[in-house]
Amino acid sequence: SEIHSRKGWSGGPMAAAYTVMDKLVDKYFPCLYSLEDELADLESSGSSESVEELMSQVFGVRGRLLKMRRTIVPMRDLMYRIVNSQHVQSNGEERIYFGDIYDHLLKLSDMIEADREMTADLRDSYISLNSNRMNSIMKTLTVITTVFMPLTLIAGIYGMNFVKMPELEWKYGYFGVLLFMLVVGFGMFRWFRRSGWFK
Repeated sequence: SEIHSRKGWSGGPMAAAYTVMDKLVDKYFPCLYSLEDELADLESSGSSESVEELMSQVFGVRGRLLKMRRTIVPMRDLMYRIVNSQHVQSNGEERIYFGDIYDHLLKLSDMIEADREMTADLRDSYISLNSNRMNSIMKTLTVITTVFMPLTLIAGIYGMNFVKMPELEWKYGYFGVLLFMLVVGFGMFRWFRRSGWFK
């Protein structure tokens, strides 16, 4: 079969070991390519999903990458020892074939590390996006609270139950206070808008 079809192979345990390991290592590439496709989709995701959902997907991909890393790195180190073992060193063709597997494992390791860095970058980007959204919300709430603070003060003053309050006897006092509150609120709104708080 494939073992005996290779020129120079004499068969035996080393040929069988090479075939099994070669097939096993090659199976990891489609899995890693699939994870990279998921990362590419996450990187190009718009605002259709919440930050929490995107973060959950990023951590899911990162977890699978870590599982692959825990498998690939020991295999890479083991293959390094095999390639540099005395038995393989004495057979040039075996060294070439096993060296090919080692090269594939190195490539897988590099791809996993690059993808892990990408997940870290995506995580940081989503955290920054979430922080910016929270800052925007807090800014809006601060503006609303600040606008209503003087209005609440005015309403509180005229809500006191003192007997001698000259403004209470004024015919248009109620409408005057409402107008004054409207002017204060509108003025503060204009001031915040000119200051760039709504950008």
